[in-house]
Amino acid sequence: MQTEFKIDPRGGHNRYNCNFDFFKHWTDEMAYVLGFLYADGDITDAISSRTQYIEFSSTDKDILKEIKVVMNSGHPLFLRPAHLVKHRNGIYKSNNSFIFRIGSRTMFNDLIELGVTPHKSKTIIFPSSIPEEYLRHFVRGYFDGDGCVYFRQLRSTTKPLMVKGLSIIFTSGSFLFLEKLEEIIRNRLILNHRGVHRNNRAFQLRYYTRDSIKIFKFLYKSCPKHLCLRRKFNIFNNYFNLSKRNIDFDVNRILKNYSESN
Repeated sequence: MQTEFKIDPRGGHNRYNCNFDFFKHWTDEMAYVLGFLYADGDITDAISSRTQYIEFSSTDKDILKEIKVVMNSGHPLFLRPAHLVKHRNGIYKSNNSFIFRIGSRTMFNDLIELGVTPHKSKTIIFPSSIPEEYLRHFVRGYFDGDGCVYFRQLRSTTKPLMVKGLSIIFTSGSFLFLEKLEEIIRNRLILNHRGVHRNNRAFQLRYYTRDSIKIFKFLYKSCPKHLCLRRKFNIFNNYFNLSKRNIDFDVNRILKNYSESN
């Protein structure tokens, strides 16, 4: 039986079409993809093959397809099967994920200039060169890669379903990255100060209902509909459907905009 995806081989591929100048100029799409790469990507200098690779990875294949489209990339998606991963706190099983690689010295050098480093999970810092008008797209890209959103529902046999709290979490292996992200969006959105905390495998930055709603409006205002992880947006949508008192003019406009795009 044929499958849409190939099993991930060793090595990389650089014989496909792509906009290799994609990271040379700031656009909404470039900022989003850069943010996603900071979260769920890597760059590698493969000395043995004298090639530099850019790799994107996600458990959600649809967002990788959209990234390939905006980069004019013909590179194939590969399936990376679930496997056991050793960690200092034990062994855990990863999920199936999808990846695509681009072999390009030009892209590699451009990303180095933008602050990405090889095997960067614990060493990245927040890029200082992001123009103000592209900040929301960069942060949304990072959120789609290494963020989560959830809310709790309280059920009762005697009372209607209640919604208790909306939470957004940003995760990173780099304390410094999250510390700077917190400072930037706190000043931009007038948020409460939040500390960066360590969990078992990474650092986390957590926000609660009032600030999470502000971040929602920041992330999705003027957002290109094709560069948004629908699964995460739908969690926000479900929350507002159950907590209509928190829908103001801006939230309503965003929700309406996305409902019209379906």
